[in-house]
Amino acid sequence: MLDKIRKMLGVKDLPEEVTPLYRGARNEREALVLLKEARRRDESRRRRAMADLEELDRAEEELLEEGKSESISESRKLMLARRIKEIRWKMQELNNRIENIYNKRLKVLNEHVASLETILELTSEALPDKKTMEDMAIKAKQLLEDLEKTKELAEGIALAPETAQPDDEEKEILREMERPAPEEPVREKALEKKEEIRPVKEKEKKTEAPVREKDPPEIVFEE
Repeated sequence: MLDKIRKMLGVKDLPEEVTPLYRGARNEREALVLLKEARRRDESRRRRAMADLEELDRAEEELLEEGKSESISESRKLMLARRIKEIRWKMQELNNRIENIYNKRLKVLNEHVASLETILELTSEALPDKKTMEDMAIKAKQLLEDLEKTKELAEGIALAPETAQPDDEEKEILREMERPAPEEPVREKALEKKEEIRPVKEKEKKTEAPVREKDPPEIVFEE
């Protein structure tokens, strides 16, 4: 079947994303059904991954805002920083999965679906019945799961263990949480204004103080 598909498409090699599907099909019609089912599953997974990204982005924003509060302890800030780090790792993993797995595989599947549809338009072979299509959909699901597990093992996706002390990434997040108190500039300005006014008042007070007149000299009469 693989050799037949290669000849029909005029290619020397087939991408690894579609090779298991072609190998599991008995004819071109079954291969087309398997390709479409694989495309449907990947589109659904990509939509879920993008929805998860939005949720993680909101969670990161909320935790970061909480970490900027001056009323929480340093231990709480460190815990928030580690949670934000985990969220950012998960977001990076999801972005890599969307870009390097789903988008890449969907592009290949779309190309092969379009090619097979064009070729099969020239034939009069009937579509498989409903039971056969359901069996092929189950087969496509199993093949895609096996392919995805192999892909993840090859990429070696793993999370680093947490450490007792904040690492560089956590320290950077902690710095993001730091912000100057908004009351301080106003308080300093008020103090400066008060210092400017005080000497003026004291000077005015001294100016307004009544001047005590000197007692007249005592007259001494000689006897």
